[in-house]
Amino acid sequence: MSENHLNIQRNLWENPWGYVESFFIGFGLIVTGFFLEVFIASDNVLTLSYPYNVFFLVGYVLLLFVLYKWFSSTQLIRWLTKVPASISSISLVTVMVMIMGIIPQVTSQNNLINNLGLNHITSNWAFLLILFQFLTCLGLISIKRILQFKWANFGFILNHLGLFIALIAGVLGTGDMQRLSINTFEGKPSWIATDAQKNRIELPFAIYLKDFLIDEYNPKLALIENSTGGIADNKGNNLYLVEKGETYVFNNFEVTIDQFYKSSGRIGDRYEPVNDIGSPPSAYIKVKNIKNDSIVSGWISSGSFMYPYESLKIDEKFSLVMTIPEVQKFSSDIDILTQEGERISTVLEVNKPFSFGGYKIYQLSYDDKMGKWSDLSVLELVRDPWLPFVYIGIFMMIAGAFYMFWMGNKITKNQ
Repeated sequence: MSENHLNIQRNLWENPWGYVESFFIGFGLIVTGFFLEVFIASDNVLTLSYPYNVFFLVGYVLLLFVLYKWFSSTQLIRWLTKVPASISSISLVTVMVMIMGIIPQVTSQNNLINNLGLNHITSNWAFLLILFQFLTCLGLISIKRILQFKWANFGFILNHLGLFIALIAGVLGTGDMQRLSINTFEGKPSWIATDAQKNRIELPFAIYLKDFLIDEYNPKLALIENSTGGIADNKGNNLYLVEKGETYVFNNFEVTIDQFYKSSGRIGDRYEPVNDIGSPPSAYIKVKNIKNDSIVSGWISSGSFMYPYESLKIDEKFSLVMTIPEVQKFSSDIDILTQEGERISTVLEVNKPFSFGGYKIYQLSYDDKMGKWSDLSVLELVRDPWLPFVYIGIFMMIAGAFYMFWMGNKITKNQ
């Protein structure tokens, strides 16, 4: 029995290593990573930033070249350039990414998730170790094919080298990535931004907010129960858009909107159009009870930070109210002021950023208490100097795929 056991061990780890050994090593790296996560949280690890990440990249590539050039005959390096090592590492990387998709990447109430770092996979030791193995496989295979260059392998080189560049740039670029927010006020230049830790960062340019604009949908009409304050059920049609001249039916009530102002103010017993700050929308409505033909009329308003809302009580059980208008879109009309005296004008909208000085400037938020009268616009500035290298890697992979497709068709036609 002892001899059989020794024979199994020898066959399992004999040269060359296959898929079983490869997955065993991969799982070993992941388990090691989780142990490190428990005792040395990866959140506390110093993130490499410029120029140290560049030094690391150059040293890492040189090390890969040295390992392949002078140590390619060793069992470890030979294994890293073979298919089983690549397949096992990319499979385990995929598993870790799947975990990231399943478990929310925020602080959890589950101590096990927090201790193992499953709520921050991209900086988890286990993920970093298995990703490092996969990158090493990619780098060594790319160097091997480059040093043994043949045009038939050109697409293969583009694919693997492109993936290596995209991944390594994404990992090392984390330390140089900046995500800042800046509060801008109408009529004032702003150049001091803050990061996630509330550190003040002086920008190399200033942002001057000329105007902040909000487009709103019309408010909606709702029937509420006086006893609970909740919206009454109306066979699914619980809310109607407020439009002048429209007639809607709520249960046994026929509601006609005689007048509607998007911006108004109370004058005595009525509302009149007003464009002052804080002027809310209002509507004059008539409500007919279909059962007894009784009619109730009056003004309603959604109110604002300056004016209270007004509802219309139509009987002991129900009242009609106007909801707060929903935002359709908001934008900032800004000037970017450079130290050289240059002035660049642009309009920022949500999901429509503007690129300047290595930053992408996004429309983020505003003072929601003030609503459309807000003179504050919060902008987000994102700087990722390694992103172009990620794009280069992706384009190389696409070019490699097209090249292999073209070569495959050419060989087929020749045959």
